[in-house]
This record gives sequence, C-alpha cells and structure tokens, in this order.
Amino acid sequence: MSTKSIPTVFKDTPSTSTSLIHQPPPTGSQQRNAFYHRHAKLIQYLKGLAIRVATMVVVLGVLIGIGLGLMYTEGLPASETFSNLAFDWKVDPKSYLLPFNQSFEYNVLLDGHSHSTYSDGKMNIRQLLDWHIANGYNAVIVSDHNTVEGGLAAEKLALAEYNETIVVIPAMEYSCCRIHMNFIDINQTIPEGPPVPTDEELRQVIDQVHSLGGLVIVNHIPWSNTTEDYYQDARLPNHPSVNDLISWGVDGFEIVHQDVLDYPTLQVTQTHNLVQMTGTDVHHPSVGANVWLTVNVTKMDRQSIMQEIRNRHTSFLLDPAGTRQRSYSDSQPRSYNRLLPLTALGGYFSMFYTDYKGMYSFHGTFCHPERLIVHGDLVGWFIFWVLVGLLMFEIVRGLCLFLMDFIHRKRHINHQDYRQEIF
Repeated sequence: MSTKSIPTVFKDTPSTSTSLIHQPPPTGSQQRNAFYHRHAKLIQYLKGLAIRVATMVVVLGVLIGIGLGLMYTEGLPASETFSNLAFDWKVDPKSYLLPFNQSFEYNVLLDGHSHSTYSDGKMNIRQLLDWHIANGYNAVIVSDHNTVEGGLAAEKLALAEYNETIVVIPAMEYSCCRIHMNFIDINQTIPEGPPVPTDEELRQVIDQVHSLGGLVIVNHIPWSNTTEDYYQDARLPNHPSVNDLISWGVDGFEIVHQDVLDYPTLQVTQTHNLVQMTGTDVHHPSVGANVWLTVNVTKMDRQSIMQEIRNRHTSFLLDPAGTRQRSYSDSQPRSYNRLLPLTALGGYFSMFYTDYKGMYSFHGTFCHPERLIVHGDLVGWFIFWVLVGLLMFEIVRGLCLFLMDFIHRKRHINHQDYRQEIF
C-alpha cells in the first residue's frame, strides 16, 4: 500500500513584525484616552484642586463684600450703650482750684460748651445734666451742632425737675468747614447755611444772632487751626482771622477748650474787652471736666447769668488733668456682638485701602478732598499668604489621604491573611 503524501495547507498568518508594520496609527481620541489613562490620578487631583481654588475665591469674595458692605451700612447696632450711666460722685472744684483772677468772687460754675444726643453727643439731656452736677457745675450751656433743640429741651427739663440745682442756657454750635461758633441765649435754630460759607455769609449769620438777642462766641481756635491728619492743611481750612472776626462783630472767644488754654486769644479778649468763654465740649461720659467759667449773680437764673457774661464779669477755674471720676458705657450689647464676627471683617479687609476724607462738615459732607489710596503691596502679600495657606492645606490633605489609604491597605492585607488561615 502506497502512502500518499498529504498536502499541508498553510493559512496566511502575518508575522508579528508584519502586524506592527501594517497596524493603522492611533486616532486623536485614542491618544487622548491613552493620556488620560496614564495620568488619571493627576488629572483627577487637578480637577479637585481647581474646584477648591474656585470655592476659596468665591468665599473670600463673599466675605470681603459682606465685611466692607456692613462697614458702610448705617443703622447697625452700636458698640456702646448708655442707658445705665451712673454719676454717683460730686466734685467740688472750689476746694482745690483758684480762679484765674484769684480775687474773683463767684457762686456760679458754668460749662460754656456741651453736646447731647440731639447732635453727636452720647448722653441724653438728663444724663448730660447729671454729668455736669457730678462734676461741680450748677450751670451749663447746651450747644448741639446746628440746632438749639437740645438746649431748649434741657432747659425745660431742668426747670421742671431739677429745682434750681442747675441752670440751662440754650445755644447751638454753628458748625461748618470754616469755623465753629456758639450762638448763646437764643430760642430758635439759625439756618446752618452752606458747608463753606463766604465772609459775607458769616457776617450775615452773626448779625442774625444779634437780632435775636443772642451772643456769638468763636470756639476753640487752636483746635480749628491744628493740622488735619495727612492733609498738611488746617482742620477747618480758611478759618477767618481773629481780626476779621472782631470786625464782623463777634462778642467773644472760647479761651479755654477742654484742657487747652488759648493764651494768645485770651490776650486779644483782654485787649478788646471781649467776652471770655470756657467749655468742656463734652460728648462722651468717660471724659473728665477741665474748666469752669466762674460768675457771680444775685439770682440763680438764665437771665442773671447771661447779664454778667455780657458785662464781662467772669473768670475761670482750670484743671488740666481733669476730674478723676468717670462713667463708662455699658458692656457691648448682644445685638452688636451678634454681628461683630461679620462687621469685624470690614475692619480687617479695609487694610487694603485708606479713604481719607478730612474733617466732617456737619452738613453731610467733608471739608477736605477725598483721597482713596489702595495699598497694592498689602493686596500682594495677602494673596501670597493665601497661596501659602492653600499649599499647606494641600500638603496636610495629601498626608491625610495617604494615611487613610495606608490604613485601608493594611486592614485589607490583614483581612486576606486571616481568610487564608481559615481556609
């Protein structure tokens, strides 16, 4: 039997090298998929980082907006309350002070300049009267900014309830960007006029006070002419000269303001026989009394005191250190503390700029040109430290994830070993 050879059938199978040569190149999507596959963890981290950075930027923006917005919002709870003030002392300045004119006899101790809540004072009229009585006064001129209403209300209260313990003389402090003057012994408010009145407008308002029977006293010239911070200009720019004021008909000057004796102006009043006035300019109960105008009257009332002042029969006591006893506001109210974590943000973020406005005009404006200065270096350092904080957060986060992964793997290995021991 012959053996026939069986033909071998060969299937065309390309070699590996041939397969690589003829394989089509990967498409763009395949390349991207391959890249994403190789860098999946890095891409996932970068996405998470972007979300965290965006969240941080949004949160910071919201906090800055809330903080600065609240800082310029009116009507928020005040940081101080004055409802429970106590003036449980009685100073007798006569027991340790002599008048400037040592032979001067007196029975009236008057404060010629004070403020209540009818303007920018912190004490209501009752508290204002009690503060003065505690500090040895038996007469006070209540002179709120650009209104006589506080003085009239205080006089009414004193006549009704204080039984001649203290005499109130109504007044108003005419306040503008050029000058502050007390209009004393009037019963109606003088229109305040423009924030920067002309010389002629000032002369007219002085004449108007005289027509009402009032006294015009120029207040605190040293305070008005001192340099306003960051402006190299007077606190009240273009303040009229003493000679101009005398020619316009003012009746006198405040020669002692708080603890400052204005000796040059004192000499002027002596030379021209003008009224010499003194005043504490008290706004807040936490200050002491420094000066008392001394007057001697036969009858303790408004008219008698004013007559002696007009006759220039006055002297004064001066205590530069001020009376020892003080009264302070109540603790911060809950309504204020409730918002403090947010309102404090305004103070923090306001470090990025300084908004200079100068002296307030008491007309809703300011006496100096506004200057807004952005502190770019502080903005840059803030961003730098935010980035440092973000880097520290990422490091701590990475360590925490690593430890969690390590603990998870350790538990998994221990679990596998335990299963092998059982089976």
